Amino acid sequence: MEAKKQEFLQLIDRAIALSEKMQGTTSNSTEKLNTLVSELQRIKANVMSDRLQPSEGTLTLGLARAVADWVEPLNSPLLDAVGAIELYYQQQF
Repeated sequence: MEAKKQEFLQLIDRAIALSEKMQGTTSNSTEKLNTLVSELQRIKANVMSDRLQPSEGTLTLGLARAVADWVEPLNSPLLDAVGAIELYYQQQF
């Protein structure tokens, strides 16, 4: 597997782990976290099968905006994690 794909998958796995860890807290919606995990798993599957649409520096995955709409606080590690995924996607894919 290419190094950039492997690093991207690690970023996705980190965000999934953070989402799953947050599911027990009362301040975050379990439904929204489940939706995020499902989307991250879909993106991961597309990366692994070479089906992820190239960003070409312009497209985003929409993760950071979606998470920023509901996550608290806004300096949440989860928001940082999905932001890192978005940045890596735009720069490397």
